[in-house]
Amino acid sequence: MANQVADDGRCVFVAGIPKHAEWQELQDYMRTAGDIEYCDVLYNDWGQSRGIGFVRFRTQAEALQAIASLDNSSMEGKTVHVSAWTGRPPNPNSHGKMMHQMLAWYGRTQKKLKLDPEKAALVDRIKSFQKSGQEKNETWYAFCGEVKDPARHDAEKLKEFIAVAAVP
Repeated sequence: MANQVADDGRCVFVAGIPKHAEWQELQDYMRTAGDIEYCDVLYNDWGQSRGIGFVRFRTQAEALQAIASLDNSSMEGKTVHVSAWTGRPPNPNSHGKMMHQMLAWYGRTQKKLKLDPEKAALVDRIKSFQKSGQEKNETWYAFCGEVKDPARHDAEKLKEFIAVAAVP
């Protein structure tokens, strides 16, 4: 789905992100402009942050609001530049992303995920559902699109899946 997203003006490019910032911090920072459907920080082939990211808002108006209000703003002391995304969406399963996740697994680079308790409970329900059988796992994959990790989706999307799939 990453390469199938229509360029409808809802996507913005963010440069100048602090090197230690994860997608959660970028999402929290950009959320002031509107509802976010997808957010990611890009990594080089060695798993190090490139200091740039990609954010897709629910509406074009929210993307324009992000550009107007957050371009040249400060995130943890660094000047952040926000502009319209002009390229194809990044691959969420790139080699650099996988390398970063592997390094995080060994505890060298990533901080603990910062989930609110409600979202953490929703993520746990969906992960338990996924583990209860291949068919159920495929149901989640068909619903979620390119981003397979439930923690990467907003709480509303998780609630929608729980209702549609009748997750216990």
